[in-house]
Amino acid sequence: MALVILSSLFNAAIYALFKIFGKRRVALLPAIVVNYLVAFLFGMAWTGPWAADLSLLWLPALIEGALFIALFRLMGLSTQWNGIAPTTIAAKMSLALTVLGTVVLFGEQPEAPAWAGMVLALLGVMLGSWGDNPVAGRQRWALPVIFFASAITDLLLAVVQRIRLTPLTEAAFAPLIFGFAAIFGSCWLAFRPERAALREPRTWIAGGLLGVLNYGSIHCLVLGLSRSGLAASTVFPLANVAVILFGAATSVLLFRERLRPVHWAGILVSVAALALLIGAAT
Repeated sequence: MALVILSSLFNAAIYALFKIFGKRRVALLPAIVVNYLVAFLFGMAWTGPWAADLSLLWLPALIEGALFIALFRLMGLSTQWNGIAPTTIAAKMSLALTVLGTVVLFGEQPEAPAWAGMVLALLGVMLGSWGDNPVAGRQRWALPVIFFASAITDLLLAVVQRIRLTPLTEAAFAPLIFGFAAIFGSCWLAFRPERAALREPRTWIAGGLLGVLNYGSIHCLVLGLSRSGLAASTVFPLANVAVILFGAATSVLLFRERLRPVHWAGILVSVAALALLIGAAT
C-alpha cells in the first residue's frame, strides 16, 4: 500500500515540475531526454549489477521505452497548454480501460467494496474534468491521446509484472525502460533544434530532478504490483485517485489554479473512492 501511495506522490510531483518548466522556460524535450538518462543511471546505481537472465524483458522494455518518451513529452506539453488538472485527469481516467483490461486478462474478481471504489474513482475523475474550458486547435487532441496511451502503458506494465518478472528481475525492468527511452529520445532530439538547450545547466538540473522522480514513480509502481498483495485491478485505481488528489492539492496550493465546485465534488468523490479501495485492501 505504501509503495502505491509513494508512486502516486512521485507521479504528482512530475506534473508540477512540467508546470514549472513552462514558467521557467526549460526546453521540454531536452529535459525529458536528460530525465531518462538520469533515471537509467540512477536505477543502475540503486539496483546494482544484474545477475539474472533478462532476455524476456528486452522487447517489452523497448516498447514501454518508446511509449514513455512520446507520452511523457505530450503530457509535458499538455500541462503547459491546459494546466495540471486537465492533463492529470486525462491520464488518470485511463484507469477505466486499465481495470477492465486487468479483469479480462487475469480473471480477477474484485469484491463489492473494491468495485464500488473503482466506480467512484472513475466518477471522481469525470467530475474533476467536467466544465473545463474547451481547448482550441491542436491542443484538443492531446487529452484523448494521453488517455489511451496511459492505459496501454499501465496494462503492459501489469502484464509484464504478472507473466515475466521474478524477484530477481523486477528491479531491472524500470532501468531497462528508461534506457530505451533515453536512446529513442536522443535519436529524436538529434534532429530537433531544441538540442542546443543541452548546453544550458538548467536543462540538466531540471532533467535530473525529473529523472529521480520518474524512476521513483515507476519503480514503486512495479514493486507495488508485485509486493503489495493487491490485485492489479485495485492497484491502478488506488494509484490514479491518489495522483488526482495530490495533483489537485499541488495546483491549488502552489500554482493558485482555481477549481470549480464540480471539481471539488470530484475530489470528494475521489476521497470516498480512496477510502473504499484502502478498506477493501486491508
